[in-house]
Amino acid sequence: EYANVLFVQKELNQLHSHTDIILRNAKCIDDKIKAHELAILALTLKGTAQEAMDHARNVLDALGFPFPPTIKIETISSVLNSLIPTTMSLTADQLRTFPLMTASIPLHAMKIMSAIHMPTTFSSPTTFQMLACQMMQLTIKHGLCVESAEAFANLGYCLISLFGNYEAGYRLGKLSLVILDRFKTTNRVAKLYFLVYGFLAIWKEPVQATIEAIQSAINIGYVEGDYKNVLFNNLILNRQMISAGCELSDIRDRLVRLCGDMTYDKSKKGFFSPFHNTLGDLYCVMALTGEARDMFGISPKENEEKLLEKYFATKNSAIIQTIQYHRLYKAFWFRDYDFVMECCRLYETYTQTTNIVRINDIFTALFWSLSSLIISRRRERREMVAEGEKVLLKMQHWEKSCKWNAENKVLLLKAEIHYSKGEREKAKTAY
Repeated sequence: EYANVLFVQKELNQLHSHTDIILRNAKCIDDKIKAHELAILALTLKGTAQEAMDHARNVLDALGFPFPPTIKIETISSVLNSLIPTTMSLTADQLRTFPLMTASIPLHAMKIMSAIHMPTTFSSPTTFQMLACQMMQLTIKHGLCVESAEAFANLGYCLISLFGNYEAGYRLGKLSLVILDRFKTTNRVAKLYFLVYGFLAIWKEPVQATIEAIQSAINIGYVEGDYKNVLFNNLILNRQMISAGCELSDIRDRLVRLCGDMTYDKSKKGFFSPFHNTLGDLYCVMALTGEARDMFGISPKENEEKLLEKYFATKNSAIIQTIQYHRLYKAFWFRDYDFVMECCRLYETYTQTTNIVRINDIFTALFWSLSSLIISRRRERREMVAEGEKVLLKMQHWEKSCKWNAENKVLLLKAEIHYSKGEREKAKTAY
């Protein structure tokens, strides 16, 4: 209980040493597993993702469920394909009566895997997928536990990211909510909603609806004391509010509060791991609202340098994507279309190495296509129209999954393409 209090008070160094004391003196495996969960949490929030992963691997090895440091994407695809027939045949009614997991060792393994937060796995292109597969395999073999809800959501995200199967991924996300409801618990809502409404539902539901769901998860997370997942939900909520066209002043104030919540030692500039990503989001919004001042004693340039340091330390390609997104977002609104193109190409390069899709991908594609078409008209570079058309194909793929979020963007890009080709009547209709 004291360890939980230390986390709430943001005393991460004390939390880490306190969990060591628990582990040295714990008399039963349940206490040790809880201490391991807290240790992984502390390491994650301090930004030492590799240490968190190593800690989790050591515990899983001891439990008899080894978690290899790397695995080929071909193997992951094979395992996923073997899991799809079983998981996709399950219905909500079947999951309400599915046998429960009773064996203690698999239950402990599921708890440790659940403690590994999704963003910390992005330093490897296959770690998250491997985690999803192992959790689902344990669920199918040993039965349901509350962590099985995450297993279904994680597997759904794999199907979206690796195979572009938005229907199947969304369906598994909805089934994960059925599992959570079966256990009648609210202490997992914030974590599960982060996955379902931050990464799955955005491809099938209006983004405004996902905002409402994430806000409800934040409210429940505060009540349950799940402050870690409150932070992550707030991070994804602000990005989806930007996508939904919410008031920039409101988003700016929310981002300032969130950055403050992620600060645990102002004198030594101690920040939770997502702080610099969030501060980058804040500087994007401030650029659009005309503010030019440093926040939290860190300039925009220094913040980007911190993100680059984090990338070189972890090789997490998602960090480079975040940097490029911040750059291209500001560049588009300030009409530096050449720089937008440069950033978008780099963003796409790293997308191919991360095996993940995010809501940022939508606006990256939109700004990429629009910038290429603007350049094609201004400089009479016809070849740039083809680049805009290529990006349009990706947007049309998303439109098939959710017209509400993508149809307006598809029509705008079609209109711009027709206009660039001199097809004014077609452009007029699309506009």
